[in-house]
Amino acid sequence: MSLESRLSRLRTQAGAPAAADKPSLSPLRTRLAQLQARGRPTGLNRATSSAALPVATLANRLEGECIAEGVIRIRRRVPLAGRLGGVELAALRANPRLPGEPRSNLRNIYIDTETTGLSGGSGTLAFLLGVAAVDGDAIEVTQWLMTRFAAEAAALSAFTETLTDTDRLVSYNGKSYDLPLLLSRFRMQGLQPAFERLPHLDLLHPVRRLFGKRWNDCRLLSVEQQLLGFRRVDDLPGSEAPAAWFRYLREGQSEALIKVVEHNRQDILSLAVAHSVLAQATAQPQAFDIDLHALARWLCDSNNEDQARTLLQENTTSLCADGKRLLARLLRRAGHWPQAVANWETLAAGGCLESIERLAKYHEHISKDLGAAQRCCDRLPSSPDIQLRRQRINRKLNAAQHPLRMHLTL
Repeated sequence: MSLESRLSRLRTQAGAPAAADKPSLSPLRTRLAQLQARGRPTGLNRATSSAALPVATLANRLEGECIAEGVIRIRRRVPLAGRLGGVELAALRANPRLPGEPRSNLRNIYIDTETTGLSGGSGTLAFLLGVAAVDGDAIEVTQWLMTRFAAEAAALSAFTETLTDTDRLVSYNGKSYDLPLLLSRFRMQGLQPAFERLPHLDLLHPVRRLFGKRWNDCRLLSVEQQLLGFRRVDDLPGSEAPAAWFRYLREGQSEALIKVVEHNRQDILSLAVAHSVLAQATAQPQAFDIDLHALARWLCDSNNEDQARTLLQENTTSLCADGKRLLARLLRRAGHWPQAVANWETLAAGGCLESIERLAKYHEHISKDLGAAQRCCDRLPSSPDIQLRRQRINRKLNAAQHPLRMHLTL
C-alpha cells in the first residue's frame, strides 16, 4: 500500500475529509485579485494613498540617506557649544564618572529604540534604532529607520558596525527593555549580537536611587524637567510611535513618523546630558536635591566608606533618620566612638530602638558603664536577646558590688 493510500485511510478512520473534499482556495484567490484590480492595499508596505511619501523623499525630508533597501540612515551633529535646557553641552567633553566606576575615559555609546509595541516578545521589533557618541566638538547622533519589515537584518547589521570602538552602552531602561529586545531580534535574524560583549549602564537605576523619593516618577521626561531644566515642545509621545510607523506602512503617511525620529533623537541627547549631570550630582550633591542617604549607601556599596562618612558628616542637619543611622554605623566602624554615641543618643531621644540597643552594647562593652547599659535595656521591649543581655549586665553588676558587701560583712 502506498504512503498516499495509507494517509487517506487514516484520515477516513479519524473522520477527516478526504483530500478531494478539501475546500477550494479559488474564491479567496478571486477576492484578492478583485482587491488588487481596484487598487486597494492588500497588506503593509503597499502605500497607495495620494499623500504617500516615497522612501527617497522621506529620506530627504529626514536629511538622511538610503543605505539599503528599506533602511534610511540619519546623521546629525549637535555642536557642544549649545545648551539643553539649563545645561551647557560643553560638559559632555568630560567623561562622566559615577560611584564605583574604575575609570572615566570610557567611550560611551548612548542608545535608544522605538519599537512596534511596549510588551516585548518575539512579535515586537525595533523599527528605529538610535545611538550617539561624543566626537570632537560635537555629539553625533546616528539613527536607522526601517521602512519595511524585510529591512530588519540590514538595519541591525548597520547598527553593529558602529560598535567597533565602543567601551560601553548607556541606556535608559535598556536593561529591562531595549537590550533584551535587540538580543532576541538579532538571534531571530541569525546575526551575532556584538553588543552582548559590552558593559552596559542603565541610567534609570541611579536616577531611581538618587531621586526616587524626591520625584513623582523617574521617567526620562521627568529627568529632563527636574534635572536638566528642559521641556519639550510639540513632541510626539513615545507611546504613539508604533501607530505612526504602521500608518506609514499602510497609508504612506509620514508626518507622525518624522516626529517619531525627532522624538528618538531628543531621547538620546537627553540621555547623554543626563549622564553628565548625574556625575556632577554625585560629585557635588549639595548643589542638587539629592537623597544623601541613598548616595552614601551607593558609595558604601562601591567600597568608599570614608567618602560616604565625610558626605554624611558635612550634611548632618539635612539627614533623614536612615542617614543618621548610617552615619553612626560608619563612625563606629571607623572607631570614632564619641561621634557615634552622639548620633545614637540623638536618635534614641526620638525613640529609635536600634540606637538604644547600640547604646546598651556600647556602655556594656566599651565604656563599661553598666548602669547606663541597664537603663538602656529597660527602655527596650522584652525579647529573648534583651532578656539575656539584662541577665548578663545584672551578673556583672553583682560581681562588681560583691567585694564591697563582703567587706561590710566582715
